Amino acid sequence: MRACVATDLPIDGAPWLVPDVDLAEGHSLVEEHAGRVVAAGLRRRTRSTNAFDGGELFCLPGHGAAVLRALIAADERSPVGLRVLPGSATAAAVAEVGGAEVLQRVPAGAVPTGHADVLEWARGRLEDAEQAGVELRPGTELAVEELLDLWMPAYVRMHEHWAPVSDENLMREVFRDLFAGTLRQQDTFVAAVAGHPVAATFMNAYDGVLVPLMIETAPGHPAAETAGAASMAAMIRSVSPRPVEFEGHADEPTYMRILETIPHVAAGDLTPMDFVRI
Repeated sequence: MRACVATDLPIDGAPWLVPDVDLAEGHSLVEEHAGRVVAAGLRRRTRSTNAFDGGELFCLPGHGAAVLRALIAADERSPVGLRVLPGSATAAAVAEVGGAEVLQRVPAGAVPTGHADVLEWARGRLEDAEQAGVELRPGTELAVEELLDLWMPAYVRMHEHWAPVSDENLMREVFRDLFAGTLRQQDTFVAAVAGHPVAATFMNAYDGVLVPLMIETAPGHPAAETAGAASMAAMIRSVSPRPVEFEGHADEPTYMRILETIPHVAAGDLTPMDFVRI
């Protein structure tokens, strides 16, 4: 095992990996076997929360535990947070190290948006929204700052119990920079009642994968479920037939109720996923 260097890159399955020398506050490691990289990991100080340092781990079956242990030992003042797909080689490495706590679960959210049943579901939800007086606006009609005004309160609320935001102004800057490269405003939709936003589905693209997230901008509103479903339906019609993977949290009841009604939802490349702290 050694520090990652530029000549190690790219590594298939680890698009997030950067050379160790490029990390001002962090570490990146690779493990080789028979001249082949069998595991790679990264740990860096996160700008979003004080609850843990951000971590990533890629490994082939039977490997990864050594890299993870080294990342944990690099700074014992703070735990490491990882995204883990159940049943994966990474999950096996985490289990071998032990001591992981699941902070959040993301259920299976892959949706074949070109399927006739899914498009029929979307049509029905848009009809329901029209009858309920829910109005939809595409993200192209709003400035990025206006979208951030909707996004930030929902993000803070959705993370307050497991990854509380330590600096909201700094976090807004992080998302402003992120959205500049990933947000698809044309596939983002805001659902409003009487001119007041109630829910929205934001669409981001990561390495070619379309990853939508539905947020409630007025939690507890009587039209929240209708509005949320409408924003998701409008997004589905906008991107069809490209598949998507919803990234909603298992502890968001409105999102979960809607997700359970969408036909043909299945596991994908990114979901289901557990976010663990170790």
